[in-house]
Amino acid sequence: MSKSGLIEKAKNVSLVVLFLSTVLLLYFFWGNITFDEFRSSTTEAAGWAPEAASLMKPERIVINFGDNYTVTPAGDIWRNDTEKDSFVEELGRFGPAENIRVEEISQDQYLQVMKFQSIWAEFNYDIPLADFCDNFNIQKPQSYDVIETVTSIGYSAAQGGNSLFICDGKNDKHYRLVAEEAGNAGNTEFPAFIAFIAAEGYNIYYPAGSQMGVENDTLVPLSVKTNLKGFPFRQDIYSYQNEKISAIAEQFFGRNFDFVRTIMEENGTVIYMYGYGQNVLIVNTDGSIEYKEGQSEDVKDQSFSGSLETAVSFVANHGSWESLSSAGLTPYLKDVIRDPDDKDGRRFIFGLEVNGSRLYYEEGDPFVVDVTSGQVTYYKRHLIEINPEDIEAIETASIEDAFSTANLIAQNYKYIYNILLPSGEVKATANEDEMFDIIAALVKDMKIGYVKPAGEMAAEIRPAWIVSVSDTVIYFDLYDADPIGYSKE
Repeated sequence: MSKSGLIEKAKNVSLVVLFLSTVLLLYFFWGNITFDEFRSSTTEAAGWAPEAASLMKPERIVINFGDNYTVTPAGDIWRNDTEKDSFVEELGRFGPAENIRVEEISQDQYLQVMKFQSIWAEFNYDIPLADFCDNFNIQKPQSYDVIETVTSIGYSAAQGGNSLFICDGKNDKHYRLVAEEAGNAGNTEFPAFIAFIAAEGYNIYYPAGSQMGVENDTLVPLSVKTNLKGFPFRQDIYSYQNEKISAIAEQFFGRNFDFVRTIMEENGTVIYMYGYGQNVLIVNTDGSIEYKEGQSEDVKDQSFSGSLETAVSFVANHGSWESLSSAGLTPYLKDVIRDPDDKDGRRFIFGLEVNGSRLYYEEGDPFVVDVTSGQVTYYKRHLIEINPEDIEAIETASIEDAFSTANLIAQNYKYIYNILLPSGEVKATANEDEMFDIIAALVKDMKIGYVKPAGEMAAEIRPAWIVSVSDTVIYFDLYDADPIGYSKE
């Protein structure tokens, strides 16, 4: 063989050795890595999560005792795991299912039966009837198929007391469910359930118009005795907590974290970005975090319950549900919005309760989760840290009279009017009597609870009156009715 041939052969051998070496190096480097690992870690096994049925609570339960009313939070009246009776248990008794007739009624008929002795559960959102029945273990006969969603459901003693009534808010329709079996009152014990609630004691509610001299059927309490007290809180995250922020980021990106860019803004906001913005995590200076994920091509059609389960699992994956119970906080499903931001899917908004009383945020919400085609595409968490001992102390606090509803409006109608004026919800007037009448007529709800004031300097959760007027929610101190702030619905 010539010298040039030997050189050429040596070159070929060297190339083969280099190729094999490269393959081996790549194998050792990539051997334990799959391309799936370069996605976010949102599909990892979930931690503890509450069951969907425990989150799906009515906004309120309205009870007509025959001569007066009360309005109460869901609590144990709606559903409980004890021997104590509940609304859900009575719904499950109604039947027998094979003998239930469904008929559509008018809105006027629906409102008319509410004037008899009755009890109603009202949700802030529409629940598909099939999901409603599945979650609360209620038999669903074929006759129910004409009803698409449940926005409110109730029992009335009207028309023989053998009927349930459903409002389908999505389609603005109303239905009567009739137990047709001869001599059968639907197997329900709702009258006894209403009597039991009456015997336990309650705050009396009357139409707002009867107290304020205007036309307004909104039910408001005549007086309220309560032990709600304020307590301090801290942000969930502060910009100087570098280790905590990094640990949170790793919950979203997992082992891909080495491939994530970190951007520090001048105001203290921290941004984590994977790829070309397909996955973005923002840690805001107010203690909230936001996560955005590009929509994948895998389109999956999910039911209401399936989407809710996806949302709940996502929150569990990222270390949130378990931290609530130790702080004395209970989550609930506050609202559901279809097709948020003109995108297919559902936005689930979760709220919190403190010792059974709801906690309202002047700005934002504790959890917001967008589920699109079976995938979480947006998530926002804005939690707070509180001392459980402060919550326990409230349970033994003395009972006091809350500020009366009629006097609250009389003291603050000018303040409320000036809030509504810029948005055009009311027109300018210098007549104070007219101003009072307009505000009193626009009141849609008055309830007590807690409010987290807006602003990074806020440090106390305050007991409050939560007053809905037109399209605005306004917060007042529970005991002296001084304004705290407001939110636009």
